[in-house]
Amino acid sequence: MNRERTLWLALGAGTAIAAGMLARRGVASAWRHTLSEEPPVNIEDQDPGWPRILAWAALSGFCVAFARVAGRGVASRVWQRRLGQRPPGY
Repeated sequence: MNRERTLWLALGAGTAIAAGMLARRGVASAWRHTLSEEPPVNIEDQDPGWPRILAWAALSGFCVAFARVAGRGVASRVWQRRLGQRPPGY
């Protein structure tokens, strides 16, 4: 594997992971602020009921997936500006 491709894989993965982590924290904070309760992450410790579990799964899943795609898109634009070419594999 060439050096540019390795660098792109590291940059793309790093931004996607960081964006996903920030999104998860953000959606958990929004859940706490809106509902004045902890999100149903560990259902063995509490019994939040299926509607809350499904709402949390949908909301957190969407936000994390969107943030990962957006983070990778930002990394792609930065790559193009800095190097004047599309990232390898695009």
